[in-house]
Amino acid sequence: MGPIDLPDALVFDLDGTIVDTESIEYESIRQVWASHGADYTITRFEQVIGTSSAANWHYELEALTGRPVNASVAREHYDQVRTQLLSTLSARPGIEALIKQASAAGVPLAVASNSTMAWAEARLGDLGLRDFFNAIITIDIASHPKPHPHPYLEACAAVDAVPARSIAFEDSATGTASARAAGLYTIACPVALSAGHDLSAAHQIIDSHAELSLTDLGRAVRP
Repeated sequence: MGPIDLPDALVFDLDGTIVDTESIEYESIRQVWASHGADYTITRFEQVIGTSSAANWHYELEALTGRPVNASVAREHYDQVRTQLLSTLSARPGIEALIKQASAAGVPLAVASNSTMAWAEARLGDLGLRDFFNAIITIDIASHPKPHPHPYLEACAAVDAVPARSIAFEDSATGTASARAAGLYTIACPVALSAGHDLSAAHQIIDSHAELSLTDLGRAVRP
């Protein structure tokens, strides 16, 4: 395969795309709410996937119940559930093979995430994938969070890639909007909790990353 057949870069969202942490985040919050007699619905969580708004769940719980909630106790409960569930994580089907194939071919890899750097580093480390990525752009270092285009623009800049010749991988409406606004060829592969998102802005919507080949990705951005 000649260099002309390759994308400039592959830029991955993290949560929900590389790994389905969305279901873990939802279940962790749901269990805390349930301990206070409240129902944190899937419909509510679907609205905040891909954004930083899920972090407001403590205040939402207080507003819903009309009672003060001990933030440290609630957070400890949340952390306990999340830590237990995170120990079972694996990359989504097809992701690891795609990352390794691209890396072996010399295609730069980056992450553009609305999570923090500490979270991104930890999750990629847990999966044994951290060393494959040339750049990680997260909410604590990006100029603006998704759906603003800056996370993807800054990820491309960090690996010296032209956005229009690069591929973005997303699972949410927020992330898809960010990638498209940045000019990347965007592929959306929703998880169960983002299946209701409008992903029609993506160039492709797939059921599994195992459907993709590096050759096809190169053709998508280098016709």
